[in-house]
Amino acid sequence: MSKLKILIIVIVLLVLANMTVMVFLSEKSKMIENNLGATLVTNKRDFTKTITIQLMVKGGLFAENSENNGIGTLFSRVWVKSNKILETVEFYGGNISAKVSPFALEIRLSVPSSEIEKVYTDFEQFLVNPEFKQDIFEREKYQHIDELKTSLDNPNLIAQNGFMALAFAGMPYAMPLEGVENTVENIKYEDIKAYYKDNMKSSYIVAVIAGNFKDDLENKVKVILSKLEKGSPFAYNCENSFILEDKRQEVVDTRIQQAKVYIGYNAPEAKSKDYAALKVLTDILGGGMSSRYFTEIRKNSSYAYAVGAGYPSRFCSSRFFISMGLDYKNVDSAINKIEEINLNLDKTITEQEIEKAKKSILGSTLMETQSNGSLAWNMAFFETVGLGSDYYEKYVDILKHIEKEDLLKAAEIFKGKKVVYILKPEKNMEE
Repeated sequence: MSKLKILIIVIVLLVLANMTVMVFLSEKSKMIENNLGATLVTNKRDFTKTITIQLMVKGGLFAENSENNGIGTLFSRVWVKSNKILETVEFYGGNISAKVSPFALEIRLSVPSSEIEKVYTDFEQFLVNPEFKQDIFEREKYQHIDELKTSLDNPNLIAQNGFMALAFAGMPYAMPLEGVENTVENIKYEDIKAYYKDNMKSSYIVAVIAGNFKDDLENKVKVILSKLEKGSPFAYNCENSFILEDKRQEVVDTRIQQAKVYIGYNAPEAKSKDYAALKVLTDILGGGMSSRYFTEIRKNSSYAYAVGAGYPSRFCSSRFFISMGLDYKNVDSAINKIEEINLNLDKTITEQEIEKAKKSILGSTLMETQSNGSLAWNMAFFETVGLGSDYYEKYVDILKHIEKEDLLKAAEIFKGKKVVYILKPEKNMEE
């Protein structure tokens, strides 16, 4: 190896080491405010010049039903655009956002550290005593319905939503975050105000402050939380979260020329001890153009033009899924090949694959947590799902110690029940 290559490797290792120090050795404190019901976590990073306040309000799709599906997304749009905080934050170069994830309502404020005092009053008003303007509601509802109609022209989204409905039948994850046209059409202005009243309870909230901030900011956030109704702790209902029988559903779409296929297996919730191992296995199997699925399904067999895998982090049971785009005539052959790969990992998986996947995930984790916004989200997420706000640190160490045996244990999911969803073209259905 040349001296130049050795020097480059040394420099890269030093950079990664410095990144790890900057990300994981910042000053942290965690306070669970039992009298308020909320959890408040802080992470001081004096080497930055910004502040992020991230709130996760437990609920998400679990706070919706088949009658009002999409209300969380519509509420978020109306909430942010009805209040002065949006204009104030943008004036000072920051941003404010609210959105619904499958299990939480997420609010994020990010501003330069020097400007936090100038936006804080409006932020407090936004959280504690917000406006919901009817004209904005009417406008956003109309736009949202129009977007839902447009989404019907997106076969990828149709296939994704169809798979979720099949894979999570009977539980909230079966519903799309955006809702569907008829459920959003049913939402009234008064429902938006009721959604705020029913869901903004301090006992539902995990709040994180990350960045370069003064100590008094913690007390100010506590004041906000103390002004919200406390409520009772939010309880996630995990009934019907498992696939109990094999299912296969085929749906015709006359506009497409090739099939879109999803295969899903039961997968553990985020706080499972197999969580990190299955993340590594997901990268090995479907993490890119060098993954098992891509190599075997596209390169070697030419069954599919696109193939990948995912394992979303969830409360309750999640799903490990494979997605493929291919000619309908190759669907069954591709599914059989996927099964063959999944059930023979004990004979085929290599140490080189494992090491490569671990390094890939480690690198992306370090990069993701460089910004205050991403770090605050990770801390809030892991605290919300029950792993603790410092899990993003432990995750790095856990990844380093994952062995082949851990992956094979995680791969036991492939011996269980599965669902197959196929969105197929009208032509060549019998081929």
